[in-house]
Amino acid sequence: MKCRTLAVLIVCLFAFSAFAQDQQPPANQTPAQPAPEAVSASPVQPQEISIYGEVKNSNMAANSVTVQYYDYDSDEEKSIDITADAATKMENAKEIVDIKPGNWADVVYSVKDGKNIAKSIIVEKEEEAPIEPAKIEEMPAAQAPKQ
Repeated sequence: MKCRTLAVLIVCLFAFSAFAQDQQPPANQTPAQPAPEAVSASPVQPQEISIYGEVKNSNMAANSVTVQYYDYDSDEEKSIDITADAATKMENAKEIVDIKPGNWADVVYSVKDGKNIAKSIIVEKEEEAPIEPAKIEEMPAAQAPKQ
């Protein structure tokens, strides 16, 4: 039994070493390099950044909003201008004109050509205070009007 196991291990060792040699290029050849066009042809996707903060300003002419948010990396408050384009998805607002200073917004954006372009803007809806029915005070039986 031990001889059979030893024989299997020796065969596997030779098979793996032969396989490893097949994977390496011959000594007189260099590994194939991809064409430079192929490397640059794949566009790099811009990194998406997500922030949540208070809208400080709306600029209808530039189709942008200024959002003040807390940057946890630098441990400070920051403001950023975010521009909406035709691809920007909005929730609780149809367009920038509907977003008012004082609103809170969750924004996902990426930097493109030096501008912060919004992918989505979700405006937080203000919760309306529940309307409580007027309390009807009942008069004690002793003070009930006499008929």
